[in-house]
Parts: sequence; structure tokens; C-alpha cells
Amino acid sequence: MGILVALLLTGFVSTTLISYFVSKDSISTQIAQSTLPLTSDTIYSEIQRDLLNPIFISSLMAQDTFVRDWTLDGEKDEGAIVKYLKEIQDRYDTVTCFFISEKSRRYYHPSGVLKTVSEEDPGDSWYFRVRKMKADYEVNVDADTADAKAINIFINYRVYDYSHRYIGATGVGLAVTAVKDMLNSYRQRYGRDVFFVDRDGNLTLSGAGSAMPPNIRDIPGMEKIATQILASPGFSGQ
Repeated sequence: MGILVALLLTGFVSTTLISYFVSKDSISTQIAQSTLPLTSDTIYSEIQRDLLNPIFISSLMAQDTFVRDWTLDGEKDEGAIVKYLKEIQDRYDTVTCFFISEKSRRYYHPSGVLKTVSEEDPGDSWYFRVRKMKADYEVNVDADTADAKAINIFINYRVYDYSHRYIGATGVGLAVTAVKDMLNSYRQRYGRDVFFVDRDGNLTLSGAGSAMPPNIRDIPGMEKIATQILASPGFSGQ
């Protein structure tokens, strides 16, 4: 009798454990294949929506006939482009805006001509990255050329002439604090940490109080797929 009871208990425990692990694997699979991608897509859509306005402003600047005609005409009146940029900054309440001419390499700003960008200056590497990229624009976290102490979110947009030849880059800058508030709202609503990383996986921006490590390769469970994520054609490094 005792042996029978022992066998029954063993069978019951075994069945329970098997059911537990099967259920656990099923739930983990469902979360990985359904819940997390759905949340990720929702957050990504919200990021796109929240950044849509500055992207739209940069797009308008890049396609503005005044900007293109003024550049193609030899950049004769510096005051005209400075006035234009000041008007954009005031009208849309951006932290900063700019235009860099590929021909002269001058960095035009609402306050005037800030500098001439150079491939020898590490601080100008972003421009030469934009110059080579295939996409029309990028979202980048970087120091403000007009204020080295300020870190802003930049929408860098390529400018073409009427024959689709590259003639410069333009765009606007957003305050990091505003974007951090946006990231904090995602955490509160979705219970997820959202952050920006560069193409090397280094953390460049996250919400307030985030305990994220300095590189996504250091995040438990992500170290094995970090390289795959960063090398993905759909990845947009900051």
C-alpha cells in the first residue's frame, strides 16, 4: 500500500512539475514573441510621433527653395541665411537650428557663422557622417556647437540641389530634458526602460533615474544579441 501511495505521489509531483515548466516556457515564448514586440512597436510608434514635428521642420528646411537657391547662388548674403535660421528657431521654438554648406563648409546658425567644419576636428565628425549616409536624415544625441556644455537631440537632414546632388546639411536641436521627459512617460505607461544608444552600443540618453549600464552588451540577457541588434539594417544609431 505504501509503495502504491509513493508511486502515486511521485507521479503527481512529476506531472505537476512538467505542467509547471511547460506553462512557464509557453508564457515566456508568448511574452517574447507577442507581448514584448507589441509593446516595442507601440513605444517606437510613439517615439516617431513625438519626434515627428522636429523631423517635419528639418524636412521643410532641407527642401526650402530659399535655402537651396541661396546656397547655389554662392552664399553671397550671410545675413539672409542667419535671418532665416533665426526665424525658424523663433517660430517653432527649437533650442537651435543650423545649416552647413558642403561647398564652403561654413556652419550657419541664428547667431551668425559659428565656424568652418573640418574633417580634422573630431567635434565635426557628425557632419561627415551625415555627408556619407544614404538615409535622408538621422536623430543624433550630441554636444551643441553653439554651446559645448549643452547636449541636445539633433535632427540632421541632408540638403540636395534640384538635380539631387548633396549640397549641405540642415536641421534643428531639441533640449535633452524634453526628450528625457518623453522617455520617463514611456516608463510610467509601459513599465519599460527606453533609451538611445550609438552604433557601438554605448548608452547616450535615458530617462531620469535609469539604472542602465553604459553599454547594451552589459545588459543581462542582451549580451548575446547586442551585436546582431547593432548590425541590423533597421537600426538607427544615435
